[in-house]
Amino acid sequence: MGDQSPNPETPEPKSRPVGGTEYSWCRAVPIGTGNTVLTLLLSKPPQIPVLQDALIALQNSHPILRSKLHFDATTNTFSFITPPNPNIQIEQFDLQSSSLILQCDENPPVNPHHRILEHEMNKNAWYNPDHPLEEDPDVIFASVYTLSESSWVVVLRLHTGACDRTAAVAVLRELLELVGGGEVGDDRKETAVGLAIEDLIPSGKANKPFWARGLDMLGYSLNSFRLSNLNFVDIDSPRQSEVVRLQMNIEETERLVSGCKSRSIKLCGAIAAAGLIAAHSSKELPYDQREKYAVVTLNDCRPILDPVRSSHHLGN
Repeated sequence: MGDQSPNPETPEPKSRPVGGTEYSWCRAVPIGTGNTVLTLLLSKPPQIPVLQDALIALQNSHPILRSKLHFDATTNTFSFITPPNPNIQIEQFDLQSSSLILQCDENPPVNPHHRILEHEMNKNAWYNPDHPLEEDPDVIFASVYTLSESSWVVVLRLHTGACDRTAAVAVLRELLELVGGGEVGDDRKETAVGLAIEDLIPSGKANKPFWARGLDMLGYSLNSFRLSNLNFVDIDSPRQSEVVRLQMNIEETERLVSGCKSRSIKLCGAIAAAGLIAAHSSKELPYDQREKYAVVTLNDCRPILDPVRSSHHLGN
């Protein structure tokens, strides 16, 4: 009888406490923020096995995508729990179930694709107001909706603490490459959940005013005292997220950029002003009635971290 080696033990899940910026997003979830939603509108039905394989490949290349968010009530802290193997299921909605979601009395009616986006943004797997979550939820969920006999929407819903806007763009591009038969390059693959941003501040930068007062940049922005004077008339009714989208073509963009240069106006300032004007105009208030609004700007600081992180480095 030959030697029989014992079966190797199953690797234990790895754990990392969330950093300050990540923690801000975890605490923001109960009040309705913290969801990152990606949608793809298709004219052909997606091949579920191909999509499933692509998502598993993404989880293998980016361990944070296969992580779960754990909350320790005794210490009031969050952490990422990362199992060794990927595990993601795609929730499918047929035409009938999708139609029930799309039913609404909004005037003017909302585009079905837009409606699905808002529906997913208001689904919160990371917070239950009635009782604590029994299991640690995943940081990513996948769904496929059938809008018609010639229209489908693929949706990825991620916890923003694990995937910010820059990372979301990278996830979408890599997913499209994988579905098309490509592979994630070795330069994009990650072997473990990356460090929190607070652990990547360049040496000597932490004592400067920007880092000293805005170390937790996103939390600093969202929880700023400058936003505390916003008046909410109704604070008890259920909350929901809505999206307004503006897409400009090349000609319109060039006119905007050249107009900013000729007037010495920063592009970000012009866009922020346009957003404030649009928000006020949408409520059709009397001309002389004033309201308070706020603009939050998010910065991608990957290029100035130590070590430098590429846009394909997932996290926040």
